[in-house]
Amino acid sequence: MQSDTRRHFLKTAGALALALGPARMLRAAADLPIADAHSHIGMFSSKLSDRPLKLRMQESGVMLLAWSIVGDSRWTARTNSGIKQQSVPAPGEQAGHFRQKLDAMRRYLAATGLGYVQTPADIDAARSGTPHVVIAVEGAGFAADGLELLDRAYADGLRHLQLVHYIRNALGDFQTEPPQHDGMTQLGVDVVKSCNRLGMLVDLAHATNPVIDKALEVSATPIIWSHSAITTTQYTWAQSSNLSRRLHIDYAKKIAQRGGAVGLWSLRSSVGSSPAGYADELMRMADAIGPEHVMFGTDLDGVGKFGVMYGLDDLRQVADLLRERGVDDRTLRGICFDNYARCLRAAMEARQA
Repeated sequence: MQSDTRRHFLKTAGALALALGPARMLRAAADLPIADAHSHIGMFSSKLSDRPLKLRMQESGVMLLAWSIVGDSRWTARTNSGIKQQSVPAPGEQAGHFRQKLDAMRRYLAATGLGYVQTPADIDAARSGTPHVVIAVEGAGFAADGLELLDRAYADGLRHLQLVHYIRNALGDFQTEPPQHDGMTQLGVDVVKSCNRLGMLVDLAHATNPVIDKALEVSATPIIWSHSAITTTQYTWAQSSNLSRRLHIDYAKKIAQRGGAVGLWSLRSSVGSSPAGYADELMRMADAIGPEHVMFGTDLDGVGKFGVMYGLDDLRQVADLLRERGVDDRTLRGICFDNYARCLRAAMEARQA
């Protein structure tokens, strides 16, 4: 999309949004499925108390949703300077915390009849209109308690693993604290290789640039960056978390060159004050790294009151705004669904028997 078209997009998006009623949303959902590469919907709020996630996905057409367990939430808290580590887990505690969260998620999915992705056929089913969750985890510090835990987690449905998050870990450095390992450790390398062996998608969100470089070097499959925003400024850990968490354009291009994709979060300071701003930022990212490497990664519930997305219907509004503005069908379907689905499928199909 050319820059003058983007400027016009911003002027007209608000008016278009008013025209998109529930009936039109349902019609759009039938022929343009949406995938979200990073969501915590219902985990930190009561968003699922009135209507279950399956129904919300069906209504909005968000058919593939990476529902991410926070692997280190027990040891962190939100502070005036962002989310910070408050205590140190004892050996085995991270594994127990992750297992508790995974079991609870599986119970919810079973009770509500919502399927989760286990094979590439489930991705196809999602594209065809049957909603599926991708069980994901944000922060894989539990792997320090034994790589065999990854095998067990895979057997129980984990298909998307983010290496680092907000606490110091044995895998590698993360963006919001001073480096401890000067990149990725040998355990981190072993975790990436284990994900390749199992058929699990590797997610580099929150990782430092040296960790990205090493992961791209050792991974046999495309890797994603599920959520944040692309920047041309090189920020450091010492700056605010909404700045230090951004992905430099050079590294976004590296991920894209290896076949991966970058997801856009819904943080107001990155995308503006409305879903229309989110849509426009998606297209700026498409200009920067190629439309086949851009995807939704909203971080719903994770960005809390600082976000511009409040539910899955907002993702549908973004998709409809892009379509109304004349984004070509291949680009539209790629950003909305296919780019995340492609990376997930590539990881799963590389599974070693």
